[in-house]
Amino acid sequence: MITTAALPPTRRTMIRALLTTVTEHDGASPLDEAALLALDGESAQHLLVEEAGDLLGYASVLADGTVQGMVDPAHRRRGHGTALLHEALALRPDAGVWAHGALEGSLAFLSAAGLAESRYLLTLHRELAPATPLPAIPTSTLEGLRLGTFAAERDAERWVSVNARAFADHPEQGAMTGEDLAQRLAQPWFDAEDMLVALRDEELVGFVWVKREHPGATDQDAEIYVVATDPSVQGHGVAGLLLATSLDRLRADGVPGVELYVEADNAPALRLYEAWGFTVAGRDVQMRATGRG
Repeated sequence: MITTAALPPTRRTMIRALLTTVTEHDGASPLDEAALLALDGESAQHLLVEEAGDLLGYASVLADGTVQGMVDPAHRRRGHGTALLHEALALRPDAGVWAHGALEGSLAFLSAAGLAESRYLLTLHRELAPATPLPAIPTSTLEGLRLGTFAAERDAERWVSVNARAFADHPEQGAMTGEDLAQRLAQPWFDAEDMLVALRDEELVGFVWVKREHPGATDQDAEIYVVATDPSVQGHGVAGLLLATSLDRLRADGVPGVELYVEADNAPALRLYEAWGFTVAGRDVQMRATGRG
């Protein structure tokens, strides 16, 4: 077992190659965006199982205490997953271990190791075809409100502040720092035109961020990466304005569909999205050692 906080380029390449193999085999990616971004930094502990120069298994322990991992399908049921899990929990006994895609085998493996389901994340999807009408864009909202395009030099610091207030109870999104934001702004998929900000008297009070994995492609779904409003304007229709405007723009660009992620226990958000035509398309489950929150 190799444990390291920094990965050389060769090992990063090996991990990404294993990720491709596992994703194609299982039909779901075992690593989320945060885990992928951590490959290039020093904000995580990386656990690797290697044999004769080949990578057989990998897991990461992120700074927020979440764990994600994978084992080469050709080398499963040989104890590698158990070894990775035991090492990860030794580093973070309070870890939340993700089973992305809620695959039956992953859930059974974690349950057998004494972990219990503690959190559910739903993937919602909506078609954007002309035959599926979009909600009307609100014609009136708060006085003095206008929508604009995100400009990092003007908006980055206050984006982080609004995000922190909007997601004060969210274990990951609410903890985003200016460095975290800058890392995402530097990704190849980022396009400032896909991040709308709501300004009230030039104060940033909300935003919606659309992620297109392959900018310019019109045959792939987009993701509502995050939508948020400052608590001072929540319940006033600002989020609806942002979301409706983004969906309208995506349809105009020929994007076939859109997805987003939401906590399964966020009843108000689920009601909103269901009313807007979103349906459940998948789920991720986080599990923890029994007795830990």
